[in-house]
Amino acid sequence: MEPDALYRQLQRHLDRMPVGFPATESGVEIRILRQIFTPEEAELALQASAIPEPAATIHRRVKPAMTLAEVTNRLEQMAAKGLIMRIQEKGEPLYGKLIFAIGFYERQLKRLTPELERDCREYLLGAFRQAFHSKKTTQMRIVPVNKTIAIERNVATYAGLRTYVESCGGPFATMTCICRHGRELLGEKCRQTSLLENCLTLGMAAREMVRVGQARSITREEMLDLLDAADKEGLVLQPENTKNPLFVCCCCGCCCGVLTSAKRFPAPAEYFSANFHAEVDADLCDACGVCQSRCQMDALVDADGDGNGDAKMRVDRARCIGCGLCVSTCPSGALRLLENPRRKVPPDDTRALYMQLLQERYGPLGMAKLAGRKLLGMKF
Repeated sequence: MEPDALYRQLQRHLDRMPVGFPATESGVEIRILRQIFTPEEAELALQASAIPEPAATIHRRVKPAMTLAEVTNRLEQMAAKGLIMRIQEKGEPLYGKLIFAIGFYERQLKRLTPELERDCREYLLGAFRQAFHSKKTTQMRIVPVNKTIAIERNVATYAGLRTYVESCGGPFATMTCICRHGRELLGEKCRQTSLLENCLTLGMAAREMVRVGQARSITREEMLDLLDAADKEGLVLQPENTKNPLFVCCCCGCCCGVLTSAKRFPAPAEYFSANFHAEVDADLCDACGVCQSRCQMDALVDADGDGNGDAKMRVDRARCIGCGLCVSTCPSGALRLLENPRRKVPPDDTRALYMQLLQERYGPLGMAKLAGRKLLGMKF
């Protein structure tokens, strides 16, 4: 297949994922694929499905061009390069295609170049922003950053990230934040923190990232320390949108692709799965401005609207994502977190999350067609 046609076909194949990979007039998505996938890797990625499968199933789609051993070896190499998903299930590895973000972009940490970062940043802030951000189920969610924050009502266990980590069986791992690394490649230092190694993974995700050399193993205590550091540095906690998340991102408003792209919407709070919002007690607020400097979404504004920075604060609910960064360091105790009227309950795990995303994207009829393709051993 001619390279242009091959990469366009791969783009369309990836665009059928729970979070799409849309085409653009500029062709930036094709430039990204060319830099990440060789033609041979693109050919095999076209045979991978959204639901991970054994190598033997993928081999049936390419034989006799490749032997099973050749397919397995190539899939292992592609998984090590972060091009496809690999999970170990019942003693057998399964392989599937990945979403662009959170997915194969984040796994290019060791292969990232200034050119690739510029193209990815253009795409993340442009066409992919529309595909990623949803007013329905989202791939990530927001949780309060600190265990000491008093919340008005009882909080479900999945909202207390520290509690989850304390009870999780592990393993745990950390890796360099690709968003900050990418900005540094372009000569743009993070304005919020000097911390780099705080992209956190748990369970089978941690095991796989360590296996391929993308992450470093850490203890439970070290992970809890990193969560404390996130609060101290003013970073938003964004775990996977499940009750049992496999990753937690510690994000700033100047580098994070998720936060920076959402901030371009008039009401960014609509695009986050968050169960809380901040509120200011005007009687206690002494206009110190600490909360305003900590907020990554520009949700703390002068109550009098003059922008001079010497007025009491109020919360712009259209921008507040309920991260709690303003609450944890308010010296006068004027800020608190309140639960939103409608509690959003995340899916149980990654598989349930992706099925929910597919259901919302394709509807009952589309899901029936996808189920039929899976029963017939076809990719989707």
